[in-house]
Amino acid sequence: MKTEDLIEALARTPETATPDRLYRRLALALIIGLVLGLVLARIFMGFRPDIGVAAPMVAMKAGFSALIATVAGGLALRLAKPIGGTSGTVRRLATPLGLVILSAIAIGLLTLLATEPGHRFAAFTGGGFPWCIILIPFCGLPTALLLVWAMREAAPTRLALAGAAIGALSGGVGAMVYALFCSVDTVAFVTIWYVVGIGLAAAIGAMVGARLLRW
Repeated sequence: MKTEDLIEALARTPETATPDRLYRRLALALIIGLVLGLVLARIFMGFRPDIGVAAPMVAMKAGFSALIATVAGGLALRLAKPIGGTSGTVRRLATPLGLVILSAIAIGLLTLLATEPGHRFAAFTGGGFPWCIILIPFCGLPTALLLVWAMREAAPTRLALAGAAIGALSGGVGAMVYALFCSVDTVAFVTIWYVVGIGLAAAIGAMVGARLLRW
């Protein structure tokens, strides 16, 4: 039997892991991953000292990150199961996540253009290097590893894309954690650089997904 025939057969048959078992494993991975990410952030970075006063902005950044994580989670959940068919199926699955990301970047750019020229650099970078692009994947690493454990049993067939979805989901969780540390609250910074950090996590997931999710 050819590989494509096997994928088609798997896509037409009941999942290896029952839905309830898969959902439980994914939920467990997300909860434990979030807790471990918070522990990592607390140990290596600490939370921003004015977190009480800045709670509304922290909640905004965490909520934005949670939105991306939710959309990426829907994609990851579908890709956890065998998928046959053409690339059009994959494009339809990935479209919602792409729209959310493009909309966020567009909002960030428009906000940046509306900022006074003398303040644009600070609004865009926070006054220095945007370390969030590295720290977001770092904070999401426990979630990523646990999600790989959760999804391996479900026999995914689009391994690179499933890895990218895991990376985006874990990056969203990592960004939620990072929001407790990040002291830059400008809309342009959050909607652009947080997305870049989550995108980097997705790219890493795509590269290693084919190996880690192989069954």
